[in-house]
Amino acid sequence: MPTRQEEIERLAALALAPLVEIAWADGHVTPAERQAVIEAAKLIGLDRSSEFCRSTLLRWLHDAPPTEALENWRRLLAPTLAEADSRTARKSEARLLDEARRVAKMDERSFIEGGPLDARAGITPEEQRVLDELSAALAGIEEPDR
Repeated sequence: MPTRQEEIERLAALALAPLVEIAWADGHVTPAERQAVIEAAKLIGLDRSSEFCRSTLLRWLHDAPPTEALENWRRLLAPTLAEADSRTARKSEARLLDEARRVAKMDERSFIEGGPLDARAGITPEEQRVLDELSAALAGIEEPDR
């Protein structure tokens, strides 16, 4: 059975993969996207976590992560959250989706002058695809029996 700290680090590392993928969705990471991912990492406690997690995150923000790492988050995210305490999992899901949207909106082409403002302003089609995949992965988590 993993310790609480090991569980937190596992969730943190897993949660950051889709944020990094959203940042890379259009082929490059802007300084604003990089900063948003780093801030999200701090919010989930990665700055107090292992050096391996920090160095991996910084490497992924400089060079695109390997394809298998991005495939793994899709495969592992829902089961990992399903194993977590129900309340913790639901809070983690909501926070992850919020942070993912925030990273996506950090694109430097956020607003077209004179264009309408809506919830998707600043989100590229590629970023929206990753957001949709993240939502689908999270939707695969079954609600516990009450």
